Amino acid sequence: MNNEVKVTVLKSTIDERRGTFKDDEGKDREYTTRKQKAKLEAGGFAYPFDVRLDEGQAAYPEGDYVIDFASMVQVNKGVLNLSKYTALIPVQKSSARPGA
Repeated sequence: MNNEVKVTVLKSTIDERRGTFKDDEGKDREYTTRKQKAKLEAGGFAYPFDVRLDEGQAAYPEGDYVIDFASMVQVNKGVLNLSKYTALIPVQKSSARPGA
């Protein structure tokens, strides 16, 4: 059984948006989101997916990846969380030739 979650990065360009919002105390807070368009495949289904990037993180080149959940795990006071930023590992293309 394959438990990997495949991600195909469709565009190497980063969609970056900045803005402000009011927090619970009514104060203005600035935010920046950085995303790349991708497709996520899991359980035999494919879904549109946004790869979230940290500030200053380079774009992933177009291609196939698996999600690196181990590097995204965070434990805080005994609670398990995943980072909001997506970590990807490139899928290695097989160098074997058909019929070899």
